[in-house]
Amino acid sequence: MLTNIKKFVARIVMIVAAALTVVMVAGAFWQVFTRYVLGDPSTYTTELLKFMLMWVAMLGAAYAFSKNEHLAIVFLKNKLKNNKAVTLQWLIDGLVIAFTLAVLIIGGWDLATSTMGQRTPILNIPMGWVYMILPLSGTLIIFFQLINISERKKEMAEQQDSSESDGEVIRE
Repeated sequence: MLTNIKKFVARIVMIVAAALTVVMVAGAFWQVFTRYVLGDPSTYTTELLKFMLMWVAMLGAAYAFSKNEHLAIVFLKNKLKNNKAVTLQWLIDGLVIAFTLAVLIIGGWDLATSTMGQRTPILNIPMGWVYMILPLSGTLIIFFQLINISERKKEMAEQQDSSESDGEVIRE
């Protein structure tokens, strides 16, 4: 059930990030065309591209968590024995959630709400909308991380059950 919800949300995140990337490519093409062909560069595309890049990067980070392919320090984990590696993984999970909650969700929300009154110079949109990607992506990261933890716990329980059943003698 949770895995299906995770896949659905991850697909939406991927589609939105891909759509923004397509718009960014079109915007970059338009910027080059207006600058070098028309000789009158578009005024809004540079600002729009900067903001969209931020959104694509943060959505990409959330998507990486959905696939459990985020940047991780595996060198140390690979050197540790099973119990210590599991403990390290739980520590990493806790740190990811704490950092994401403190910086992206709480800090991002504070930044977004405090800058709603400021307007971007060219597009004239509230800066808070630009920064709203921080708490949004933070929420997605924690959502995916909690499901990843749940899936890992289930997998560990299944491994433990199978290793216990391997030692049993079946009698008829």
